[in-house]
Amino acid sequence: MTTIKNHTTIVTELQAAKILGLSVQTLRNYRYLRTGPPYVKLGRAVQYLVEDLEKYLAARRIVPGTKEGRGHAG
Repeated sequence: MTTIKNHTTIVTELQAAKILGLSVQTLRNYRYLRTGPPYVKLGRAVQYLVEDLEKYLAARRIVPGTKEGRGHAG
């Protein structure tokens, strides 16, 4: 985990997979399909901003029994 100047935390592909509860291969598939959370490429290294991972999770939050809980297409 790395923190840059404005206190944004950057994590590796493996760390991002753990945060999201996904496999590294799933993240790679998402990138290939141009879906999934935003990422940063530094040379060959793929990294993720924790802020982007949090937004990605929040956008997929389903609250049962509410309008937000119906028909989420992901």
